[in-house]
Amino acid sequence: MESSNGVDPEGGPSLLVVDDNQPIRELLVNALQPEGFSCIQTAEGAVQARQRLEKRSFDVVITDILMPDGDGIELMQWASEHCPGASWMVLTGNATVDTAVRALQLGAFDFITKPLDSLAHLRKTVRHALEHRRLVAERDGLIVELRDRNAQLATHVERLKAACSMLDEHAETIRADLCRAAFIQQALLPRKAPQLANHQIHAVYRPSENVAGDLYDVVRLDDRHLVLTVADAAGHGLSAAMLAVLFRNRLPMANPESGEILRPCETLCAVNRSLAAGLTAPGLFITAAYALLDTVSGRLDMASAGHPPVLLRRSDGSVERFLHTGPALGLYPEATFSQHETKLEKGDRLLLHTDGVYERFVDGATGSEEDLAAILEDDGDAADALLERLLCGSRSADESVAREDDVTLIVLDAAAGASALDNGALLSAPAAPTPISLMRAGVLVGGGDEQLALCIRGRGDWTQSAAFHRICAAAIDAQRRVMLDLTLCHHLDSTFLGTIHELAERAEKNHREFRIQGVMPPVEKLFLELGMKSVLERMVSTLLPLPLDMKLLAETAPDPQARALRVLRAHQDLAALNERNAREFDPLLERLRREVATAVNQSEG
Repeated sequence: MESSNGVDPEGGPSLLVVDDNQPIRELLVNALQPEGFSCIQTAEGAVQARQRLEKRSFDVVITDILMPDGDGIELMQWASEHCPGASWMVLTGNATVDTAVRALQLGAFDFITKPLDSLAHLRKTVRHALEHRRLVAERDGLIVELRDRNAQLATHVERLKAACSMLDEHAETIRADLCRAAFIQQALLPRKAPQLANHQIHAVYRPSENVAGDLYDVVRLDDRHLVLTVADAAGHGLSAAMLAVLFRNRLPMANPESGEILRPCETLCAVNRSLAAGLTAPGLFITAAYALLDTVSGRLDMASAGHPPVLLRRSDGSVERFLHTGPALGLYPEATFSQHETKLEKGDRLLLHTDGVYERFVDGATGSEEDLAAILEDDGDAADALLERLLCGSRSADESVAREDDVTLIVLDAAAGASALDNGALLSAPAAPTPISLMRAGVLVGGGDEQLALCIRGRGDWTQSAAFHRICAAAIDAQRRVMLDLTLCHHLDSTFLGTIHELAERAEKNHREFRIQGVMPPVEKLFLELGMKSVLERMVSTLLPLPLDMKLLAETAPDPQARALRVLRAHQDLAALNERNAREFDPLLERLRREVATAVNQSEG
């Protein structure tokens, strides 16, 4: 059959069917006629197909692999050089991996195996190919439009440069106001450390800008009780400084009616309710660590609101980590907080800090609490020497270079000696803001036989997703509960998002608990934008405590094929959620399929 439907109105899709078997050609034509093709032509072999392709362009080409006068793969290769543009689908009765890989490498959209058991699947695949072509054309049109708009933008930029020169006149006034605000903020910091019989306190405060989001306090409540607190407000600059001051002013340390000292968990609950009621704008929150010390007995009670771990070095050199006991303050009015209880013995050393200390180590690498713990474990110096060592490790060697984040450190030693507070000197100009968390990205894991607990800190990205998926899937299949804590996570890439969605649905299918707690606003926004209903349904506002023995999840040597498949499957899951996701991820899925094919080819080579 030379042709079916010679009418070819402008804009209608066209199809070429290439097969040396006439019944198969007729079967394909009859099956695909209802799909709205304005022109369907057939070819008995590779030679006739070339003639058809030289005369006109086609939107979709379905070709057999083995034909008497040529190879379908060679036909595709010839077409890619002489008449590119069609979406190709390979029809073969010998669906080997090598055949599929070769077809995908040449740009085939899909391949179909003989015998044709499901014509419905064939029609669906052809519809997807046409939709893919439409999206590519739409993308190309948007690229042209983008170029035009870039030219317009360049004109606007020149106008803005002229306008910006006028703003320079106001810059000095703004800088002077920031300096005055910094002096006011510094006046709110403790100026004199309490002198204790069996303990000593050393603190260092270094803002990255004139005003800071960091805040600390040392308060002696009575003749035996002492409070240490460190806080870090979201963002930098004036807004963060105002939020930190608001936290300090609303922090209750004792019951206003009875005067009874509040436990740390009670204090954080009270200040959280107060902040959540007043902070109605999105993105406003503060993390804090709060410690109550009985200076006579050595009892130490601690609570932490989404803050980096408090580190305790025992006199024998071992280091203990105390993780957060609740979410950041100001996010959930109904949030509850637990607390850690321990005892300081003679020679023990406690370190409270903000995450600015992780910013930059001497070797230029981003640090983490493991690095701090290692320094603390090997440390035998006096407290002021330790603080100087940590400060030198968290800043540029050139002190004139502005730090990217505020740094606050408090060392509490269970040893007699003089205490000292160093609130530092103010910088002369504000630096550019950076994300709230500078901790080294990673996945912490812990738990027992009944539950797997994971905590993602910093960014969760595709490099961690394979190991994360492996351990979570194994736990779900073993009928263990899974608790995912995102209190310290400020971003997840699309691969990690798709992996979490897949695991949530896996848990639902297996009737296992998959609890997601401490979700920060930027991450929740991603869940909502992508329509991740299964994930949103598993979010809870009440935080359960994490195990104390959390360890960094080790990443095994990457298998290129497994890694490529993990990335592809994660994006396929997201694309399947809704039509918007499908359009957005279609170009990426096309590239990922080629990467999978390449990885398969390399592993077999």
